[in-house]
Amino acid sequence: MEQELTAAAAIVRIGLDRIRDIATRTELVGPHAAALQALRDPGNPENGVLAAVADVIGTITVSVTDVDHDGIDRVVELLDEAQAYAQDSTGERIDQALALLGPLLPVCEECMQRRPDVEVIADPFLTSLYPEESDHRQIPLCPPCSIKRFEES
Repeated sequence: MEQELTAAAAIVRIGLDRIRDIATRTELVGPHAAALQALRDPGNPENGVLAAVADVIGTITVSVTDVDHDGIDRVVELLDEAQAYAQDSTGERIDQALALLGPLLPVCEECMQRRPDVEVIADPFLTSLYPEESDHRQIPLCPPCSIKRFEES
């Protein structure tokens, strides 16, 4: 059991390290917002790392009620609070941070949406039509719009 738990915790830490690395390798707002959304997606709070942690705590809480001990009610109470903090309190603060970061995200020139994955790139349409030219117009595009512009060429 100890080896399984150690391995599982190491896997989780590796995933969290990747999320942290994506956010902190740049000064751009998009990767920071995307990393926070991996922790808690305001549009779908049941997804994300915090929801997974809360789910594990909840499952352990239900399971621990089978333990026959006088102090188990206090354990359940503490675990219920921990579950709520993980998903609700922490999640709501991340939601608020994302709401503040939202206006700082770049706008895709095609779909006019603010998204964390918008990047300023050479226009895929013109790059495809005129590959010999090297000074193509730089435009902010999200990946779906970038692909669409390339396919239209």
